[in-house]
Amino acid sequence: MKPRYIYFGVIILLFILLGASVAVGLKLWVKNKELIRENTPQTKIYYPSYNQNTFINDDGGKNGIDGQSFSDKREELVRNQQSFATVDLKEMEIVLYEEGEEKENYPILSKGREGSWWETPTGFYAALTKETNHFSSIGKVWMPWSIQFYGNFFIHGWPYYENGEPVSQSYSGGCIRLSDESAESVFKFVEKGMPILVYDFEEKPVLFSRIIPEQSVLRPPVISAEAAMVSDLDTGEVVLNKETDAVRPVASLVKLMTATVASELIYLERGVIITPNMLTDVVQSYPLESGGYYKIFDLLYPLLRQSSNGAGRAIASAINEKYFVYQMNEKAKSLDMTNTEFVDPSGVESGNISTLRDLSKLAKYILEKRKFIFDISKGEDYAVFGPNVFSGIKTFNEFSDDPRLVGVKNGESSTAGKTYASVWDFRKDGKDRHLFIGVLGSSDRMTDIQTILDWLENNFGLNT
Repeated sequence: MKPRYIYFGVIILLFILLGASVAVGLKLWVKNKELIRENTPQTKIYYPSYNQNTFINDDGGKNGIDGQSFSDKREELVRNQQSFATVDLKEMEIVLYEEGEEKENYPILSKGREGSWWETPTGFYAALTKETNHFSSIGKVWMPWSIQFYGNFFIHGWPYYENGEPVSQSYSGGCIRLSDESAESVFKFVEKGMPILVYDFEEKPVLFSRIIPEQSVLRPPVISAEAAMVSDLDTGEVVLNKETDAVRPVASLVKLMTATVASELIYLERGVIITPNMLTDVVQSYPLESGGYYKIFDLLYPLLRQSSNGAGRAIASAINEKYFVYQMNEKAKSLDMTNTEFVDPSGVESGNISTLRDLSKLAKYILEKRKFIFDISKGEDYAVFGPNVFSGIKTFNEFSDDPRLVGVKNGESSTAGKTYASVWDFRKDGKDRHLFIGVLGSSDRMTDIQTILDWLENNFGLNT
């Protein structure tokens, strides 16, 4: 009799397992019955669920778009009676405008954590793709009512795993999360190509005094650079203006944008194999080996510290170099860098042009959204994705051992001369002040920068 009991027991167990499978399937069907896929084949993105506490930036989050720039852009869209959306990351609210008139607003439930590596990027964007239900291959989650506005960043409803279980509140890859009901409404309103303005500034009283005293007349520093700029990134005050809007080749300063775009479009633990065509540029400041396998994150070290052209090509190859450069220009547009154009990811070609005013906008964005780029540039190491073969390599950026330096990149070419873009932390009236200092077309950038530093200390009471 025992074999018969075992036989019936097995049958009962199979019925139980079958019932459980049907229940899970039914749950997923209910979840997805209104979510019919629009795009085929299925698009997959990187949606990492990092432990965000690992990547906290002690400076906290500040505005990525200047308040006046945002207001001007919004007023332009209203004046032209365009339909668009604004995303306020401070007030945690999305506002929809229909033909220039405010129509609806919806609360934002979560965003990328401020100071993290996946903090939600700010800027002027547009709806790129729409999917009623988007699947993330890295996070293994479905994201209902997804609107892609930049790279790996979406507006969407509450994500859930393949078994139907919703993700936790703390789960974030930097996207803008709404309730499913709100996400559906926004999805139905927003059309492909519609402007989406993402910002996080807040109106507040002026907390800083001017660096330049009122009605003061000062002799500018004597330097070799054809263009030079010092600006207060906290207030927007321009302290030194020498051809700040002159469009010039910038050489390897391009690599600051390369690192920024890589951090926002590519999963940084992804690997890449070095091929001979990545090493064709005449100057190879760091000797990468053909056939070598490196993580994208690891390649940021030779890129930013020793200005490796091969590293720039390798990073861009992860998503196709031509497309990567296109995204560099799109990012520049989103930051209102109106006089900037990139033609390669390393700054080799003379067609890579910008102005110091535009470069200061990029520096501000990195300071407030991607500060780890600056940390790496001046010699700091991160143990994020395991051992890094490039940890500890020397940085060629001047003044990297100066404690006031926050971040830096230098460059040089026959057409650009010597170039330099940097952010410094000074003290004035008991408060930290972040100053952008940059030069283009210099014949001796180290002397020029030291002259500017001395000029600032001697004339404006700035100190460490």
